[in-house]
Amino acid sequence: MMPQLRIGCLARDGGNRQLRRCIELRMLQAAVERGFVMPRLVLSSALARWLSDDGGAAGASRECRLELPGASLIELLDALFQQHPKLRGYVLDERGRIRHHVAVFIDGDAIRNKSELDLPLGAGSEVYIMQALSGG
Repeated sequence: MMPQLRIGCLARDGGNRQLRRCIELRMLQAAVERGFVMPRLVLSSALARWLSDDGGAAGASRECRLELPGASLIELLDALFQQHPKLRGYVLDERGRIRHHVAVFIDGDAIRNKSELDLPLGAGSEVYIMQALSGG
């Protein structure tokens, strides 16, 4: 039996951050109630900085850990981009593939084909997304 979650919204006069957190909590509640898979998503600090409204000036040196619904990598990314649309352009190219200089790991293994995003995830899976380093 799944645990019951009761989530109330924060007042709208608290700003966008509170409203966004309310939406995130409601999505989490709906996912748990429907028995969706909830893997953990970790964004490197270079990507996590784009989650803040200040463009990463505050807390730019921290990874971000999220639990989002998704039975596959593409479902997990869709949930991420629904909450944080600015990240889409940093992670995916115009054809919907993982960008060349972005690395994605599922349970410690790098994905090889950046256009094949229908990779299955388990409830305990961890997906790590980072910007790859290049140059000489």
